Amino acid sequence: MKSDGRSLPHSAPAVRASRKAARKRRLNAPDPEKLLRLAQQLYAHALTLQEVIRNGGQVTYEVLRPKYDRQAAQQFEIFHPTLESPSHESPSHDRTKRLRKRVVASCK
Repeated sequence: MKSDGRSLPHSAPAVRASRKAARKRRLNAPDPEKLLRLAQQLYAHALTLQEVIRNGGQVTYEVLRPKYDRQAAQQFEIFHPTLESPSHESPSHDRTKRLRKRVVASCK
């Protein structure tokens, strides 16, 4: 069968259902800041364990962890670049500043 190039219009219930599904996905979406913090903590944990294994357990996890927390925080800064210009600031920029302060404070 040949198509005449026209598309069929979406039915109103189908459009409403897809909008409802999209809204539900947004509401159930994880908080990006929490997800980033979790990823950073997992990364710091992995780096710390690697170093403990590399040293054969001569240096304890508790001694190494603060160093790798700081290293992970520095490496994760790429996900929240510092915006110099106030004209570029947005509501998400304020969240970025707050997250950065929490990360730095938790690494001390």
